[in-house]
Amino acid sequence: MFTVGPSLFGGERDPFAANVLSLLHFDGSNGSTVFTDQVPGRTWTRTGTATISNAQSRFGGTSLSVPISSSLELSSPGAEWLMPGDFSIECWMYCKDNGGAAGALNIDTSLGAGVNVGPTTGGFSVSISLSTNATRSTGDGGGSIYNRWVHVFAGRQGTTTYLACNGSMAAFTNETANMGGTVTGVRAGWMASVSGSPLHFIDELRITKGVCRYTSSFTPPTAPYHNP
Repeated sequence: MFTVGPSLFGGERDPFAANVLSLLHFDGSNGSTVFTDQVPGRTWTRTGTATISNAQSRFGGTSLSVPISSSLELSSPGAEWLMPGDFSIECWMYCKDNGGAAGALNIDTSLGAGVNVGPTTGGFSVSISLSTNATRSTGDGGGSIYNRWVHVFAGRQGTTTYLACNGSMAAFTNETANMGGTVTGVRAGWMASVSGSPLHFIDELRITKGVCRYTSSFTPPTAPYHNP
């Protein structure tokens, strides 16, 4: 099994650059509705009131602000977004206020798929749905989901699914579910409300197809991802 080390973040070239489906740094001016993808040909538009915001940032001074009933939608996603084999989905998330689950990325298919975080007893969990009836999740006992940046990772290598919160890895072996079907949409960032006025932020969202970048516990990145 292969794990990408921290030295591959920041200044050094990404050895899997050709496999990157999408990379969003969420840099820009406060209040901007321009969401630049570093992979050519990707166009993201907002629903609701999602914006670039300087209220919180992990890197670069801004991030994506996602109020309730808001998200980013990828225009005309193609079949390349189906990932029945190896893949990696990763980002930083910051959740605040009272509310329910927060979404990092949903690849909507005829079978259903998505990567989410949400509150649990004593912390929060990261989960991935590979099909309608196949959800895997793991928690992080390091503190509340709210008011801190959390690195979220979900990946697959062969028949093993890997999930990590802040680099703490859990593996699910003998995985039989696939992220298959037909693509009906790709959505970045969403918030399901239980009460209050939920809000969360996303920074450094990267999706890689054909590679599971982490297969054991790791130190989260200390710099923005290198552009492909």
